[in-house]
Amino acid sequence: MNGRLAGKRAVVVGGGIGGLATALRLRKAGAQVVLLEKNDTVGGKVAERRAGGFRWDLGPSLFTMPQILDRLFADLGERREDYLTLQPLSPTCRYRWADGYQFDENEFFWSRPDSARLLRHAEGLYNLSAPAFLESAPSELGAKMINPRLLPLLRHLPAMSPLQSLASASRRFYQDPHLRQFLQRFATYNGSDPELTPATFAVIPYVQARFGGWFIHGGIRRLAEALLSLAQKHGVAIRTRAEVATIDASGVTLTNGGKFSSDLVFHNGDVLRAYRQMVLHPKAGAMAEKMAKPQRAISGFVVLLGVKGKDPALHHHNIFFSDNYPLEFRQMFREKRPADNPTIYLCLSARTQPGDAPPNHDNYFLLVNAPAETESIDWAGESPAYADRIIRILDEKFLPGLSKRIVHKEWFSPADFEARDAVVGGSLYGWASHGMIPSFLRPPIRSPLLKNLYFVGGTTHPGGGLPLVLLSAEIAVRLASKK
Repeated sequence: MNGRLAGKRAVVVGGGIGGLATALRLRKAGAQVVLLEKNDTVGGKVAERRAGGFRWDLGPSLFTMPQILDRLFADLGERREDYLTLQPLSPTCRYRWADGYQFDENEFFWSRPDSARLLRHAEGLYNLSAPAFLESAPSELGAKMINPRLLPLLRHLPAMSPLQSLASASRRFYQDPHLRQFLQRFATYNGSDPELTPATFAVIPYVQARFGGWFIHGGIRRLAEALLSLAQKHGVAIRTRAEVATIDASGVTLTNGGKFSSDLVFHNGDVLRAYRQMVLHPKAGAMAEKMAKPQRAISGFVVLLGVKGKDPALHHHNIFFSDNYPLEFRQMFREKRPADNPTIYLCLSARTQPGDAPPNHDNYFLLVNAPAETESIDWAGESPAYADRIIRILDEKFLPGLSKRIVHKEWFSPADFEARDAVVGGSLYGWASHGMIPSFLRPPIRSPLLKNLYFVGGTTHPGGGLPLVLLSAEIAVRLASKK
């Protein structure tokens, strides 16, 4: 790899986790690298908020598949343990319903006969898909799929057919409607409707069960800071407050008129927005129109609370399920409005890291799925009432007296995600995984228009979530080295 990229000039547009990982791999391959970030700091969605003695992660809050992160450090000749401390969480999450049903996702749950059966099937699917899909671009699949060692694993495909939905799979593996809803929830890991998401995505709970859920000491924001430290150590030139306006075959131009010539450009951001607003090519408009056709993944609405007292019924990660899951997704995807009774995710990092809240207080990070609509919805006007609705649902159905114990409250809407992360409509994952093509043939890493342009991050292959974003960086640099 070093021979192909040594001395090449590379520009990385966007300093999210994908951009930082890409810059590091490019430097390891011998390229001269400049990373350009429009915001004041790098990290992208891996952000945090501090106020009134509280600290909240303002993006991803669960980390899994640590072996992928460890591989990045090892490839750089570094040790992840020297930069980051990971702590396993058990249970991974507590799930609750308004009718009083609840369970913890732990080893006992996964040892149940029905859950164990799900994991056996999903294991085969993971062993088949990890090398052939997650760690490869579609253009590389041919050679890997003819690997004879993978042939015995094909027996797992009928049970997890991509032609079935995840909702259908949930009815196949679980009789209890609560557990069916639990399995369907994993479609939201990439912002999708479980009735439209292929059953193949049942591999996600297998990954969570096998590799565990982890907390990064100091918060997941420390991941961005660790990669920034590595980038500075390894010679990546980093420019913040450097917003890129256009990308062409010769490099990039900033909004202030500055120009960075380069042999290679790697864009860590929304692929659709890049083709709409940044890529200078006669066919960019047509490409953007094509990429706008698949349904966009949902966004999120975040409420940050400082709460007096510590409810003993809560764990680090908690889910409070809605009473009508199909209605929730219909309102978001078809009616394009916030759900009346959304499923609510609650993270309490102070349960693992007490310093994230003052004594006898908790830091509530509340997240509900929300439509990726910023033109038809006035989030500035609707956010206060919607935040109060979420709190009221918890107060009335799950956590009596919560509203009286709140000492701090603020929120973060899809419009805020759009402004901070430059993502269309505030969508967190680009395409929703509705059907075969949006799920398995996402916008390609290597641009078909500009041969020296590559995409990394959650809106390209292989998809959203920190582990897959790190994999997109691996794949992108590998593809560039083969050019």
